[in-house]
Amino acid sequence: MEKKAISLACRMDSERAINLTKKVFEFLVKKGEVVYLETRISPKILPHSGKDLSEMNSQNTKFIISIGGDGTILRVANSLPQVNPPPILGVNIGSLGFLDESNERTIFNDLRRALKKEYILERCSKIAAYIIKNNEEHKLDNALNEVLVISSKSTKVLLVSVKIDGVFLNRSYLDGVIVSTSTGSTAYNLSAGGSIVNASLDIMQLTPLNSFARSGLKPIILPIESEVEIKLLRHRLDADVVIDGQKSFRNVSPNTVIKIRKANAHSNFIRFSRSLSDNYFRRLRKKIIGTIRVPLDDSPEEDFNSHY
Repeated sequence: MEKKAISLACRMDSERAINLTKKVFEFLVKKGEVVYLETRISPKILPHSGKDLSEMNSQNTKFIISIGGDGTILRVANSLPQVNPPPILGVNIGSLGFLDESNERTIFNDLRRALKKEYILERCSKIAAYIIKNNEEHKLDNALNEVLVISSKSTKVLLVSVKIDGVFLNRSYLDGVIVSTSTGSTAYNLSAGGSIVNASLDIMQLTPLNSFARSGLKPIILPIESEVEIKLLRHRLDADVVIDGQKSFRNVSPNTVIKIRKANAHSNFIRFSRSLSDNYFRRLRKKIIGTIRVPLDDSPEEDFNSHY
């Protein structure tokens, strides 16, 4: 039986990412591992080891190492097979990297643990967008984070009708609508005023962008099995549908219906923690919420004029 490989993908516009990928490649080869390189990076390291992301699955790949940041992870997750993809180990060399588990400082110790299978897997659902036109349904790419429907003209607002599971909810003027997964709740959704949702909750969240006064549309958390329907109503104003900030389907014409529902796909992430809850809140505290150092003996000044 052919030995499973470990695969490498990286951010191509960063010398730090490329150099670290070379070091990781050398480390794994010395450990006796079979290593595949994403075809984009293979010419810079070992050309004949190149393999397309779409050909890497859980049957031929132990896991894939994504070196870059959240953008790199999203590209990798959406380029891998959508059925039985290999687990992803994210290595952050950027500024945030919320989805990443490792970094330049810890990667080689983390790899030793990964080779011993000392990790747990976080399974993350995806959603899919469909464009309905002339009664025909056209599926777009799956999204790990979010589907964004936004005005094609930044100076003009959309008029949209929103239905949930076929039930009319609202008609609004707004810049756009985000439909995110729990994984994507800490991404664009959070910047737009949506809620942080624990990744263990399988949901989708609808968040309006700059809805017009008195429109009534507010962020809503829905079961993952829901279907969100967005109809473009404003004449002569197209919309763009953006998947995970990676792929754009431009100039979707008025009267088009966009449906979003759970995809028959998911991604698995390698986590080095005792539990998924421990891992999630550690990353949330470190990378999203932050903290300040407050003296434990801090107290308000005593008010000597108080009377009881």
